[in-house]
Amino acid sequence: MKRRRLLGAVVALGAAAALTLTACSSDSDDSQPAPASSDPAATELLNSAADATAALTGAHVTMAVDGSFQSMNATAVEADVNTKPLAGKGTATLNMGGTSVQAPFVYLNDNFYANVDNKGWINYGDGRSIYDVALLLNPDTGIPNVLRSMEGAATAGDEQVDGVATTKVTGTVPAKAIAGLTGATGESAKDSTDAVDTTVWITEDNQVARVIVAPTNELKLTVDVSKWNTTSEVKAPSPIATPSAKPSTPPASDQPTTDKVDG
Repeated sequence: MKRRRLLGAVVALGAAAALTLTACSSDSDDSQPAPASSDPAATELLNSAADATAALTGAHVTMAVDGSFQSMNATAVEADVNTKPLAGKGTATLNMGGTSVQAPFVYLNDNFYANVDNKGWINYGDGRSIYDVALLLNPDTGIPNVLRSMEGAATAGDEQVDGVATTKVTGTVPAKAIAGLTGATGESAKDSTDAVDTTVWITEDNQVARVIVAPTNELKLTVDVSKWNTTSEVKAPSPIATPSAKPSTPPASDQPTTDKVDG
């Protein structure tokens, strides 16, 4: 499935907590312990929620970061996302050299527009310096993949999430599955099987209300989903300033591409 980019970002997952290696043979070969088996009822619930998320036509999505993820500028995102066709609008909170700034954005017709720190609307193309909300709902690499990848899954009671009754499911997910959700790059992110603590809250009609992944005690990514299968009207902003030429080098990870480039 061709990956479509919305609200693009260069996001790194950071180091996941390492698993303790145990000796498995007399010649001192090491291997990771086998993951705990999942409760069948919890697995069935996760798979149903994964199917429901993959089929969404739209939703309201919020993301919040506790701690500092390497190369991740966005500390919070709130957006309305349509999936058929792909479009969205919302606001990202960015960490710009230690200062928090707001960046309203619109994604429409394969173009990403943002108004960073009230400096005017810029066409960012794929918007790599913001955040890729489309990753969250992507059927192959987003929340559905995280749910289907959960190991040692177990139900942990009923809880309310923003006034909605949900069932809480706990477990772990291989770090490579979380890398797919966050957009982390590099071979270590793609191949890592380190276990990441993951908790999911699922509504009575199998919709995902909240996902929390915690690679370490100091890092946590929280995603809330609501207004399932609702779509929003998305219009291009105006006026728009578009660079007349591409920069010769990419911007630093903590800088937006807002400066107009002379041709």
